[in-house]
Amino acid sequence: MLPWVPNGEVVGGLGPWYGELSFQNLGASSCALSVYVSRNGSWVRTAQISLTAGAARTIGASTLAIPSPGSAVRLVAGCPLAASVKQITPDVVTSPWSDGAEVVTGYAGIAQADIDAATAGEHTAWFLPIAQTNSDWNTYVRITNFADTGVDVVTEFYPTDNIVGSEGADLVLTRRIGIGQTWSINTLFELGQSGWVGYARISVSDDAAVIALRTKASTSMALTNVGIAADASAIDQQYISAAPLLFNAYNGWNTGINLANVSDEVAEVRLEYYEAGGGMVQEDTLYLLPRSMQYIYTPGDVPDAGFVGSARIISDMPVVAAIDEVKYETTEGLSYHASAIGQRDAAIPLAFREDPTKNRHDNSGINVSNLNQAAEQVVTITLVDVTGAHILDEPVTLTLPPGGSNFVYLPFIEGVPHGTLAAVRMTSNDSAGFVAISNDINYVVGGDGSVVFPASSSDGYYRIYGTPFP
Repeated sequence: MLPWVPNGEVVGGLGPWYGELSFQNLGASSCALSVYVSRNGSWVRTAQISLTAGAARTIGASTLAIPSPGSAVRLVAGCPLAASVKQITPDVVTSPWSDGAEVVTGYAGIAQADIDAATAGEHTAWFLPIAQTNSDWNTYVRITNFADTGVDVVTEFYPTDNIVGSEGADLVLTRRIGIGQTWSINTLFELGQSGWVGYARISVSDDAAVIALRTKASTSMALTNVGIAADASAIDQQYISAAPLLFNAYNGWNTGINLANVSDEVAEVRLEYYEAGGGMVQEDTLYLLPRSMQYIYTPGDVPDAGFVGSARIISDMPVVAAIDEVKYETTEGLSYHASAIGQRDAAIPLAFREDPTKNRHDNSGINVSNLNQAAEQVVTITLVDVTGAHILDEPVTLTLPPGGSNFVYLPFIEGVPHGTLAAVRMTSNDSAGFVAISNDINYVVGGDGSVVFPASSSDGYYRIYGTPFP
């Protein structure tokens, strides 16, 4: 599910935005993909596409007859599928390459497994670990109805360091949204105040999905976050999620971790920091008040400048996390969520290796965390072209330390041609699985030229869950 795909939208002082949809067939045989676009309270099929096994396609919003300024999109396929949306402003002739753009952002599609988790019980909901109106940022929350009937929505905004729990919401909004409709919330307008930072809880009565666009027009930056499904009442359990990429003063990049305790009890949170390809280098513990959030700046917690690595986030209450990576000297920013979903067969439908001679400057790095704390894990990475044909004679094998992480950078992989536009297939035989993201950066973009895509599958990505303590 894709809660919003823009087609000529101006929002937050940035735009017009245009969406590029990418999808990859994860099945063993060819299958048909139907693309449905929301129009006037119904879903209209605007495209029927055939995908051979392993193949990937990227198609622009206009080609798919997405109306202006944008719409939700539903993908129906006879095979397991991975999908993503890359947003570009203004539109460029070489898309999905970013050259010629002013700002880019994007997100990976939401699996039905994640949507089901958000409505699994009385206290389950979608959560955004950060919403903000401070420092010239604003947050635009979008909730889309994917059910066959109207959906009742309650959206609550809780501030940083909230001390009164469930009574501490600074803003509560309610609405019933029709079939296929999207409710957009301008946080600055609704709160009526700048300088605000907190998290959002979005409770829905039936199938719906949530994304948030954070914009800073003064520096041409944009970040996109998808909601995380969680059960706020599932307390006194062990929650473990992985954040595959963190920086500390690395080539100008730094990291902030946004942590939100969505339960009604005090949460104990332990963060374990791992250097890429190595072991744990730092461990910190903090406590989060009920229904509150905190922001942790990595340079204050990881002492080594030049650090590149990952984190495990362990808590005794449901805690959701968004990781913000920022390089202000070139106005780059990207954001992704820590995940608890162990992948064994996942994909990133869009990845790049630059070719400066043809004015194509996107590059992708793939960062992978091991959810097995007790043993190494080997992940096989296969790069394919739009037909599903392998780009390399042999796949790349990446060894992950126990609980730790490792990465590959497409320009450093021998045999990947300049100008490669690839889809990435990742597999593992380890039952614990892995969490992975691709960070794609183009430094010649006028403003923010970075975007991040999680490796996803029909198992989902955007949820957390607890297990009994060992």
